[in-house]
Amino acid sequence: MKVYSFGAENAPVILLLPGTCCHWKGNFGRVIPLLSDRYRVLCVSYDGFDETEHTEFPTMLEETEKIESYIQEHCGGHFRASYGCSLGGSFVGLLAARQNIHMDYGILGSSDLDQASPIVAKLQTNLLLPLIYPFIRDGRFKVDCCRNASRSESRKWAAICKRSWRCSAAHDPM
Repeated sequence: MKVYSFGAENAPVILLLPGTCCHWKGNFGRVIPLLSDRYRVLCVSYDGFDETEHTEFPTMLEETEKIESYIQEHCGGHFRASYGCSLGGSFVGLLAARQNIHMDYGILGSSDLDQASPIVAKLQTNLLLPLIYPFIRDGRFKVDCCRNASRSESRKWAAICKRSWRCSAAHDPM
């Protein structure tokens, strides 16, 4: 695992964690210059994902331990915020749950819309929203091809989605 550092050493730290099979430059190359004026930006390149290393991705826990060790050694065990998209979001969750380091804010990003261009993101939203919203609202799909799941399974997922939505909507992000 490698960590690429940008910005002033004494600035508040933001940790960026890329998605599955994503190169850190592809996920964050455009935002690093914008963030590094105010923050020390640490961008993780997992084992098996970096072209300068000949490694294989071990396990989530092993890679999490490496990230924690780096944060302990180079940041005193604390950083301001962490953003992870897709696989990176799983690392943010593990770092928070294990409580071996302290982050002020943890942000879980999606793997699709936040990485797409504005036009592609709008198209994806316009295509998916009419399919997903009725399911979350009513517990069933309006489109026949999506109704293959059993009704009890559908109701169970709808309840989970509704609970999740209420929990996330009830919290002020910052």
